[in-house]
Amino acid sequence: MANVQMPRLSDSMETGKILRWLKKEGEEVKKGEPLVEIESDKANIEVEAYASGKLSKIVVKEGDSAPIGAVIAEIGGAAGPAAGDKPATAEKAAPQGPAESPQAHAARPQQHVEQAEKAMAGAAQRQETAAEGGGEQYPQGAPDDRTEVGAAAQAALRVIRQPTEENGERVKASPVARRLAEERGVDLRGVEGTGPGGRITREDVEAAAEKGARPAAGARPAAQAPARPQAPARPKEAVEVVELSRMQATVAMRLSQSKFSAPHFYVTSEIGMDDAVHLRQMFNEAVSDTEKISINDLVIKAVAIALTKFPQVNASWADGRIERKRDINIGIAVDIPDGLIVPVLRNADQKSLQQIGQDARSLIDRARTKKAHPDDYQGNTFTVSNLGMYDVDQFTAIINPPDSGILAIGSVLDKPVVRNGQVAVGKRMRVTLSVDHRVFYGVTAAQFLQEVKRLLESPMALVL
Repeated sequence: MANVQMPRLSDSMETGKILRWLKKEGEEVKKGEPLVEIESDKANIEVEAYASGKLSKIVVKEGDSAPIGAVIAEIGGAAGPAAGDKPATAEKAAPQGPAESPQAHAARPQQHVEQAEKAMAGAAQRQETAAEGGGEQYPQGAPDDRTEVGAAAQAALRVIRQPTEENGERVKASPVARRLAEERGVDLRGVEGTGPGGRITREDVEAAAEKGARPAAGARPAAQAPARPQAPARPKEAVEVVELSRMQATVAMRLSQSKFSAPHFYVTSEIGMDDAVHLRQMFNEAVSDTEKISINDLVIKAVAIALTKFPQVNASWADGRIERKRDINIGIAVDIPDGLIVPVLRNADQKSLQQIGQDARSLIDRARTKKAHPDDYQGNTFTVSNLGMYDVDQFTAIINPPDSGILAIGSVLDKPVVRNGQVAVGKRMRVTLSVDHRVFYGVTAAQFLQEVKRLLESPMALVL
């Protein structure tokens, strides 16, 4: 019997989500065969089986998550007791009483004490309500331990007028909506929310009050409510709530942390690309389709060479120190339908232009077909982001942690330039370097960008 465990697919991953099982329970599995597709914090990756045999049990179902190292399936023959199951003898050794029913569980007075404690803060702001009687009653048959709660908690209990649960699920409503529902005599359980995630808003309560929604038990009469201007109810189609995937949430979190913690500054330069475009054209005419290179490949090669001359750029900020990396690993920003991923081209300074083109193409293809390896997303020391193919002249990019710099690449455009006192048409490309000011400064950024520009304007250095 072999246990299939949740693998670590990135250096920052803590849990993984099962997107789909590629094999069903009872099917034969061969070692190295794709077994399951897992969503990590960086990408969706197909994980191969580490052993051969029969997929005897799927422990973690599709759509569920599990921490790293947890057993998600079992491969082998006849399965023994499932992971986490207790033998029958153990159950006999520790007999338990009859299972507590949901009604009996709900009747426990401690729950009311906790509800009272939560309500006390609101009770302090609504003294006039707390002074009134007729509050929430304990369920029938529950022990009367209200004396243990105390007078303040008893007053707080009396302000809990609006139902907060329906069929065991909490009614989601804003504090303003709850207060307004109490004043208007609207039962929140009969109101359909139009806010994010179905949350009930003030407008929903006002619309329900106009339609005559059923009154809540013990609610204050509507005539006592102060006059308020009536806002039109928001149509449901005005807002679409989109739940984030784990990868999208991670991208949002990491880039927010980068933007708000790293002091960014930007350096822009315009590069003459006439010779680089001509070199690429001649190179691609001499090789097969699988060996052709792109403008992005030329930029990656130029950046890798420049980083060897400016090691202070190939560094990161870590706990009040600067860490300079010995390897030069270039991250390539790649757009996919449900997010943004950055596969990493390792040791780019040691690769030929042809190798960079082939490896970059392979990385991007694996990323877009969800067949990337966990190592494909780790170890970046610098990142390039190219929007030139979308007719973008210039843009600034957010630094991709843990890097201290990212180069944003625009389109290669035909522009009027002056050569030998004459106006001519030249191919120009604008690039912008985003810099973490804690790691290196303006002069270093300008010198690094000058070197990238020199290499692209004299591209024979990229192929020698």
